[in-house]
Amino acid sequence: MSKKIIVYKNYESPCQIKIKEVNSFGQGIAVFEDCEVYVEGALEGEEILVEIGAPFANGSKRRPGKIISFIKKSPDRADDFNGLEHPSLYSYGNMTYEASLRKKKSDIVNAVRNAGLSPELVEDVQPCDISKPSRFKSIRHFAVNSGRIINGFYKSRSHDVIEIKESKFEPRWFSDFAIKLCEILTSLNVSVYDEKTGSGELRALFLRDTLEGRLCTLIVSSKVSDDIKEAYLNTAKQFDIDSVYINVNSDKGNRVLGDMTYLAGGAESVELPLCGYKFTAGPHTFLQVNYPVAQNLYETAVFWCGQEKSAVALDLCCGVGTMSLCLAPHFKEVYGLEIVEESIIAAKNNAKLNAVDNVFFDVADITKGLPSYLKDKNIRAIICDPARAGIGDKACLQLCKLKAPLKLAYIFCSLTALSRDLKILCSNGYKVEAVKGFDMFPFSSHVETVVLMSRVER
Repeated sequence: MSKKIIVYKNYESPCQIKIKEVNSFGQGIAVFEDCEVYVEGALEGEEILVEIGAPFANGSKRRPGKIISFIKKSPDRADDFNGLEHPSLYSYGNMTYEASLRKKKSDIVNAVRNAGLSPELVEDVQPCDISKPSRFKSIRHFAVNSGRIINGFYKSRSHDVIEIKESKFEPRWFSDFAIKLCEILTSLNVSVYDEKTGSGELRALFLRDTLEGRLCTLIVSSKVSDDIKEAYLNTAKQFDIDSVYINVNSDKGNRVLGDMTYLAGGAESVELPLCGYKFTAGPHTFLQVNYPVAQNLYETAVFWCGQEKSAVALDLCCGVGTMSLCLAPHFKEVYGLEIVEESIIAAKNNAKLNAVDNVFFDVADITKGLPSYLKDKNIRAIICDPARAGIGDKACLQLCKLKAPLKLAYIFCSLTALSRDLKILCSNGYKVEAVKGFDMFPFSSHVETVVLMSRVER
């Protein structure tokens, strides 16, 4: 039986609306009669004439609006789109940079309120120097346009590729190399992977610059021919790329990197200088993409943990040991836990590379492996930097079993996880001292947030 189609009202254009708020997708939201109108690129407080489209779904009161003209623009609007090549790729790309920072602080404030905490705890978001490159890792997807291979980023909430000829936030060689490679692969008649049919060779290009080395990984659906490999290696050589990999991903899902990665040429890894240490980076290594802001963030978390040479510190979800090594001079022992085995291998190698001998790493799911480490009564500091989902209810409650004195620096990349986990921690003996946002990804809606907490006696 077919679903009944609910009749909706058509509005004659233009309709005048006033934007009440902006969501994380960069859509301005307004109320018009009995519907909510979502307008791409509109800012809070703006009065606009729009064309209102059909509901997003059958029976929904949410409908798209297309800007016809402005009656009143926001003073926060950046009419030159901040010099961005494709503003639509950035949720807050229509705002001035200062306005985007205020918006991110407002987003953090709302998350803190949802946790039942005072918004006065939230400090201004630490800015990024937008005059310089800030994204030193990039994933470019391949597509075909008018018979030629192009390379770029997915349009918001789709898998439609927007061609990138230059990105102001990335090292210039990222775009130059990608463009040159696409030209050569087009001349070789290489096919591009089609998600619908599962056919085609080229999938994506992973690029990394560590300031001391360059790395690239060509991601394909099956093993490439010698002609493609040779062309890829020659192009990489022209751009002084130190480490050249090929990754085979035959999956039909959205995962970027497949299980088989092999070195096509050059060094196995490149080195990254960060916080006074050297870290090796390979094609599967997780490192924050914005090094200057990441260093500021790490230093904030480590400084909060203090110094107690006779005590123990934990680094939960430690990755390749970045903050574990930073904690090492301040504590007798540091234990880093991470569920990804490859990261723990890298962390151990990084400790050896930097001659740090009081840091110990273990492969562990913190929801299962954490209790055995929490038995140590000498723990005085914890840094926690999990993936977007946060550590969750169970791990939070385990941390609540620890006694004071204790410092906890919890780094969130999801404000939803922040609201959930802070509510649990603060209901069970933790006190939030400060909430600091760091603008890791300028003009996006994403903000890294460090919450500095103390364990208090109850």
